[in-house]
Amino acid sequence: MRSFFKDLFLWLVYFPYRRLVQILPFQVSYQLATWLGHIHYLLLPARKKRQIVTHLDLVFGPKYEAGEKKTILRRFCIHKQKELVDLFILGRKDYGRYLGACSEEGRSHLDQVLSRGQGAIALGFHFGSVNRLETYLADRGYKIAPFLVLPGTPGAGAWVSQQVLKVRASIWKERGNFQIITSPRSLLSMARIQYRSLNQNQIIDSTGDGALGTRFTYVDFFNVKLKVPLGPVLMAAKSGAGIVPSFAIRRGDNVHHFVFKAPIYVESEDEGALKKAIREYISYLEHYISQHPDRWTYWTRMEVEGDEDGIPRIRLILQWFLEAEPAPPA
Repeated sequence: MRSFFKDLFLWLVYFPYRRLVQILPFQVSYQLATWLGHIHYLLLPARKKRQIVTHLDLVFGPKYEAGEKKTILRRFCIHKQKELVDLFILGRKDYGRYLGACSEEGRSHLDQVLSRGQGAIALGFHFGSVNRLETYLADRGYKIAPFLVLPGTPGAGAWVSQQVLKVRASIWKERGNFQIITSPRSLLSMARIQYRSLNQNQIIDSTGDGALGTRFTYVDFFNVKLKVPLGPVLMAAKSGAGIVPSFAIRRGDNVHHFVFKAPIYVESEDEGALKKAIREYISYLEHYISQHPDRWTYWTRMEVEGDEDGIPRIRLILQWFLEAEPAPPA
């Protein structure tokens, strides 16, 4: 029965909403997303609200008062709705006009890394609008080999989940040569393509707090130990490519400001060198989460898996997406 109502919601809301965003002015779509975010907050189950507040307390400690946490939670709901608009406008024919209004800083860091001839790893995070960096760089003329993880829709029936997956995949493929990852069997071929792209001095995308690879380590993160993937730093160490931590920050007018940080070079595959590089780019993530705590995806997707000297170890649930294997989009 739960699947039936989720399917009904997707048919009556998700698909018509996407078509509506195709025709509304950009700013009207984002204003609509703001209203829907307020509604989302009001309808959010008390259990889910308590979960997010618990995770805020876990990561930040007593930093925020009760009223501040409610504000963060409301803004989190609004941000999730705006992310949906971010996705839907990708399919618009006039999307180039939106990209043209975006701003940036530090893109010379990418050029510096590429000048070495060993490729570049544009490292994003599940902060802000995920995967917007790739479309921006492609629009600026860079050769980039982007991968996109598209898991199924939780709670939906298999057929409806497949239709949602097809819509999302078609949107991304309109914006470039995105390789769509829906199964763990795709990881090996993905790694091969990424190494080949680096050898051709192209840009590949990766995530510093994502699901790439099967090896993880723990690093200091606010008041916890965060489980993060080793994939990006191992790839950098093996290929010689530089890592450029990158962020898409939503401006007040809902256009994105892209920030490219100074490159990180991984000296060796030694554990100390790997963790040093990880800690460097995780510190950037901490900085932006401190400024915009509502824009980190994982507030509903983390679990404690023990502790280290009394400090909680946190596992990010999105790292488990590979346990589900939806059928690939046609």
